[in-house]
Amino acid sequence: MRIAHNVRLAAILAVGAFALHQLRYLIASGAASSAGPSAHGYMTELMAPIAVLVLAAVMATLIRGTEGALPARAPLGQRIAVFSLALLAIYVGQESLEAILSTGQVANLAAVLAAGGWVAIPLALTLGALGALLARALEVVERVIAVVHAERVRSRPPAVTGRALPVRSISLLSAPLAFGLARRPPPRAPA
Repeated sequence: MRIAHNVRLAAILAVGAFALHQLRYLIASGAASSAGPSAHGYMTELMAPIAVLVLAAVMATLIRGTEGALPARAPLGQRIAVFSLALLAIYVGQESLEAILSTGQVANLAAVLAAGGWVAIPLALTLGALGALLARALEVVERVIAVVHAERVRSRPPAVTGRALPVRSISLLSAPLAFGLARRPPPRAPA
């Protein structure tokens, strides 16, 4: 059950990190260069894996709901802080890795936040809040599914319990009456 919860959180963070990166370059660089520099060409290739992760998160929510898992709810403010810090850390790590791969030098925090990179901070706060709200909404959906599923299970007739009877091989030729295939009815009992 914990795996399904973690998949959902990973999907929310992946979408948030992708949006943060793209919005940062769209806002700081202007709409004219929204595609970003060539160092960011790999971002479009990440869309398919992120879509698969989002689909897995939706399936995890449905499965957890049908299994009646009720996650512990952290306070919304705490979630917003955790999501925002995680998104900012992903962004800084991603920009540092891009700097290492393109220039061969490690970028410090000042270099990451320079040239409009500071926009990532308010974006991380905004996207962190949206991610926390989305996580909360998916937990509500999970609870609704759990309640509906529990009511459906309660309304079903009880399952038959006990030992299974031994299976005997009955053929049509040896017991035609067992299958209702006799040519004539059985003889009448004498009166």
